Amino acid sequence: MGTLVNIRFSEDGYARCFDPSDQELNIRDFCVVESEGAETVGFVSGYTHRCDEHLSAGPQPKVVRRATSEEVDAWHKRRTQEREALEMCRRKVAEHGLSMHISSARINERERKITFEFTAEERVDFRELVKELASAIHMRVELWQIGVRDEAKKIDGYGICGQRLCCANHLREFVPVSIRMAKDQDIQLPPSRLAGLCGRLMCCLGYEHCAYVALAKEAPAVGTVVRYGSSEGRVVGRSLLRQEAEVKDAEGSVCKVAFARLAGGSPATCCPGGGGCRAN
Repeated sequence: MGTLVNIRFSEDGYARCFDPSDQELNIRDFCVVESEGAETVGFVSGYTHRCDEHLSAGPQPKVVRRATSEEVDAWHKRRTQEREALEMCRRKVAEHGLSMHISSARINERERKITFEFTAEERVDFRELVKELASAIHMRVELWQIGVRDEAKKIDGYGICGQRLCCANHLREFVPVSIRMAKDQDIQLPPSRLAGLCGRLMCCLGYEHCAYVALAKEAPAVGTVVRYGSSEGRVVGRSLLRQEAEVKDAEGSVCKVAFARLAGGSPATCCPGGGGCRAN
């Protein structure tokens, strides 16, 4: 099926997939691509194997050509201007005492415009800030508010798993994540321990949620009194992936028993609430 190249238009920007058009491109090679109706310079940040998802989405945008040295120099100059504008904007935000965090700055040379993205917990009046920035930068200034997840996606980083943030690595869009998903997976941790770098619940909680829900349908609930073989006990824990329950007997001993021995094909039935069990 071939390989697509991942192109970034800035160091902290999100990578997009492009068809290399039979060109041999290496990591960090600069090239020109068609983006949003205009030719844009970006660099190769990685590779993606073309899969059925890409085929169903239709033809991928193509790399037009390698960037010239002049275009690469202009790219670096623009990034430097953006960094300087970002520092200026953050400094002026502090001077005005505004409750907002400026995440990024993007210059659009064709429209002579610079866009600052920010996060804020509440509504912010930044009209004076915009006037001062426009006067100092000599460009049209726009401020766009984004969510904390979008900010984490742009800043990038590594999660507690040791891997690069999913939002910056491969997620195309965010889906709602709830504490219910953690409960369905028998994760007994406070919400603060389940939060990612953005402060919201980790996106990975939703990856296998449907599988856990399906497995839980065949599993005894914690607190259920069960009979297994000639013994009886109460479920005090369970592993949905291993399909095992931790059962505590009357003497206080805990053992692991496969779900298959507790229900559907075992010599026992489960009765929630501890109302007694009947052997099959």
